Amino acid sequence: MKPPTTKPRALQAIRTVDSRQTGGPEELLLASSPIMRERGQFEPVILLLRKPNPADPERDFNERARKRRIPVLALPQMRWRPRWLSTLPRRMEVTLVHVHGQRANYFIWLMRRLFPRTWGRLPLVATVHGWVQDNFVRKVVTRLELLTLRECDHIITVSELQKSTLLDMGFSPNKVSVVRPGIPDFAVGHKATPEERHSARARWGIPQDAYVIAAIGRLSTEKRFDLYLQVCAVLAERLPEAVFLLVGGGKQEANLKEQASTLGLGECLIFTGLTREMPSVYASTDLVMITSDTEGIPHVLLEAMGQGIPVVSTAVGGIPELVTSGENGLLVPAGNPD
Repeated sequence: MKPPTTKPRALQAIRTVDSRQTGGPEELLLASSPIMRERGQFEPVILLLRKPNPADPERDFNERARKRRIPVLALPQMRWRPRWLSTLPRRMEVTLVHVHGQRANYFIWLMRRLFPRTWGRLPLVATVHGWVQDNFVRKVVTRLELLTLRECDHIITVSELQKSTLLDMGFSPNKVSVVRPGIPDFAVGHKATPEERHSARARWGIPQDAYVIAAIGRLSTEKRFDLYLQVCAVLAERLPEAVFLLVGGGKQEANLKEQASTLGLGECLIFTGLTREMPSVYASTDLVMITSDTEGIPHVLLEAMGQGIPVVSTAVGGIPELVTSGENGLLVPAGNPD
């Protein structure tokens, strides 16, 4: 699992939403790790604090990482014995720990407390991808995360707003940097050809002359896809040629399908479910809508803009740092269906 290397070995700790579902942090890690290795900056290895799902290799995070030749130590492979855990960094030749997300932060924080002579001596970097505080539990979880960030040697944020938030809390300016996520290869400057567009629409059962409005992401409460469906219901009356895509999977899927039925959206709304066929989704799409109450830098925004697809978005998180309303997109207040 650990070929000899003279490069620093970075342990990338992450816990995915579930074995198949990934969001911005997971996709960023999958995309950036091979690039860092190729540039000679470090040799990545992923500590996956989630059970893999070998039954679905196309979507399973563990399998997707291995296809990129990124070594993975997954949760079922771990032995919950003090000696095994304490010597893990040495056996893996780790010289740096990089955490992504709250649960990974908590795990590494605990390891540093239990094993200060091994885990506690390694430089610690954290990337803050975003905070969700739409209920009491999430507010508590965010406060706990902020406590774990205090002992990091460096913190990376994906937006200037996040950095300012940390500085206002007393974090040292020398320990916080902004590194925005990049645009995936498939979305860099690529406009779908008429042939690609035709094929993609046939794939999703969309009429070739439809005007397609898509919302894309994990189906969770902070993404406000309930608001998206409200907007779809209004637009369906004004634009009879409109077809709406809701792309993604998650805990809110059943609730959203029930809402769509109540709104009478019927056949003009397509739930794609969890899919990795994003080039096909974008090739079908005329406009992307982002309705979130909170964001860091949404990858959907970068992917759409990279392909020249118009975006209408709520003005939250780091989005106004990339979109000037009326110039390269339209921004609206959060929670405002009008």
